[in-house]
Amino acid sequence: MKRIQTVLVSLGATGSSILLPLYARAQASPDITIPKIFARLSQVLNKIIPLLVLLATALFLIGVVRYITAGGEEDKIKEARRLIVYGVVALAIIIVVWALVFVVVGAFFGGDPIPTLPGPDLNPFL
Repeated sequence: MKRIQTVLVSLGATGSSILLPLYARAQASPDITIPKIFARLSQVLNKIIPLLVLLATALFLIGVVRYITAGGEEDKIKEARRLIVYGVVALAIIIVVWALVFVVVGAFFGGDPIPTLPGPDLNPFL
C-alpha cells in the first residue's frame, strides 16, 4: 500500500509539473485559455484511455491465465493474484480519471452531463 501511495504521489507531482507551464502560458497569451487547456486535455485522454484500458485488461487476463495454469503452486498463485489485483486497480484508476476530467470540464465549462465513451466513433457501424 505504501508503494502504491508513493507511485500515486509521484505521478501527481509529475502531472502537475507538466501542466504548470500551460497555465503560465495561458495567462501570457490570449489565444490559450483555461477552457481550451481542459478541452485539449480531454482530447488527449480520449486518445490515450482506450490504449490504457487495453493494457490493464491484458494485465488482468495474464493474471487469470497464470492463476489457472499455476497447478497449485503457492508462489505462482500469489503472483497471479497480484497481477489480477493490479489489473483491476489499473482499470478503476483509468475509469476514475476519465470520469473526473469530464466532470470538471462539464462543471466549469458546460457540456454534456453524461460523457461519451472514449475511443473511435462507432455510429456508422451500428
